[in-house]
Amino acid sequence: MRAGERIHLIGIAGSGAAGVALLVHDAGAVIDGCDADTPSPYTPPLDAAGIRVISGHDPAHLAGVDRVAITPALRANPDLPELVAAKESGLPILTWQALLAELMAAEGRIGLAVTGTHGKSTTTALLGHLLISAGLDPTVEVGAFIPAWGATVRSGRGAPFLVEADEFGDNFLNYHPAGAIVTNVEMDHPDFFADREAVLHSMARFVQGMGEDERLGGRLLLTTAADSGSQALLARLGDWQGRIVRYGPGGDIEAHSVALHGGGASFTLFEHSFESPLAGAHNVLNATAAITLAHELGAPLDALAEGLRTFRGAGRRMELIADTAGVIVYDDYAHHPTEVRATLAAMRQMVGERRLWAIFEPHMYSRTALFLDEFSRAFTDADEVVIVDIFASRDTDEALRATSAEQLADVIERTSAVSTMAGGDVEEATHYVAEHLRPGDAVLVMGAGKSYQIAQGLAAALDAGVLTQPRSL
Repeated sequence: MRAGERIHLIGIAGSGAAGVALLVHDAGAVIDGCDADTPSPYTPPLDAAGIRVISGHDPAHLAGVDRVAITPALRANPDLPELVAAKESGLPILTWQALLAELMAAEGRIGLAVTGTHGKSTTTALLGHLLISAGLDPTVEVGAFIPAWGATVRSGRGAPFLVEADEFGDNFLNYHPAGAIVTNVEMDHPDFFADREAVLHSMARFVQGMGEDERLGGRLLLTTAADSGSQALLARLGDWQGRIVRYGPGGDIEAHSVALHGGGASFTLFEHSFESPLAGAHNVLNATAAITLAHELGAPLDALAEGLRTFRGAGRRMELIADTAGVIVYDDYAHHPTEVRATLAAMRQMVGERRLWAIFEPHMYSRTALFLDEFSRAFTDADEVVIVDIFASRDTDEALRATSAEQLADVIERTSAVSTMAGGDVEEATHYVAEHLRPGDAVLVMGAGKSYQIAQGLAAALDAGVLTQPRSL
């Protein structure tokens, strides 16, 4: 990438694309973009940086452009006139992930990545925060909004260049980091991966494609010792050249004296005490990985302890939305049964004996049908469960007929004996829960579609005094 190069990004309003546009702009290229869904929660930082964001698509946007970047979702829309015009004019076309990979590969950078089925965003954001706290001034890209940065990215002048490496669509194969964390490996994204073996195959390709950096001793891979998928991945690597560190219980590096309390945890690692504001045993694992890799990069333990203590999390990852009139509302991106189970366990740790509502918007009919049995056992830490209409994304006509919110609600109640109902669409579910809240309740909203609107709606209802108004309880 050269200074002054003109790049047009089609689909700029998404979380990843918008963040990369900021990094490209900071690197000296001239970037603008367009999107059918703008403004979005991710476009205000672009406006603040002076990056032009155009609503809608038009071949006229390509005038004077050197290269075109796209969001991978456009592969499903190859007849988009703007994309067709770019192809016909011979303009180089690449994904925003490929642009990000160019920035990672710049001279002097140490490429770092976090991948895995669950926990990528939290672990990436935490590692980035730890590196900042240690004075290493990293560049970081996360698939979630980070309130402390005011964006999904943070541009630094130090050597570390850290990205969240998403496995969907094999997007992570663009990256060749010298250091990587694989949090865990499970089947997901059934619209792309045929089965668990296909996921493992892609993960192995990612690891085998890692780069090298002498500052990390060549290649460094960290993965969870107790995760069967991670161990299956290691078995596939054969004579892969690099260091492997298994972390967590039974691993090479393990946190000791772990205590889960209130909204966080305490533990000892590298004979140093740590206090974490993140609830849940899974977040002790995430912290272990992040601290270990940061320490490998030379970060002192005292700085890492202070960094962990001051970490405030990532957007939509156990994010507190409201604490009003004795009711707390949290929002989370969980959409896989493993994530739902872990997030609810963490929430139960935080709220104790309070009545706990789990409001879940399933993401994709294909995923819901595939994991119906696992979902049926994932809500046992809740007292009340409301299943919102399934958010259809990339689903085929066949998948749309495979299951329903009503079926999921039924199997949860029958299997786990938890009070469960199908709550209709986002607006209907918000109204139902607001009508039935009591002082002292705790609410956890989960999903990867529009479920965040439920959390926001409940916060607004609480602010409006819904608990003191006549209701049809």
